[in-house]
Amino acid sequence: MSPLESFEIDYSSGLPVWIQVKNRIAYLIGSGAYVAGDRLPTVRALAVDLDISYNTVNRAYMDLEREGYISTRKGRGTFVAERHAVGAALAADSPVELLVDDLIRTCSNAGMADDDILALVRARLPQKGLTRA
Repeated sequence: MSPLESFEIDYSSGLPVWIQVKNRIAYLIGSGAYVAGDRLPTVRALAVDLDISYNTVNRAYMDLEREGYISTRKGRGTFVAERHAVGAALAADSPVELLVDDLIRTCSNAGMADDDILALVRARLPQKGLTRA
């Protein structure tokens, strides 16, 4: 089973679909669900699987490639980049840190300022009963 098979687009989130796709693939790479050298679905195949536009997936893949997560080999496919190409900091990140990075990236892409992201987390912690003195 492909790690992307359980992924569903959340149309009510307000986050553009291409960013949701990009963030999910970046998370899967960072968490180790995809490792260096793994082949990703083609743009067309992923678009069909997610029932979204080819251009939407293509935009996500182009951004992931620009950021060093993936590499495209003409005529061969799209593959997860080597860890050193993604960056030494990401290689050492835990799954929790990757989730925090995903949260920050999502909030930032939604137009939130850093102070607003911090305020949101501070406001939500007491609601979840997770604050510790």
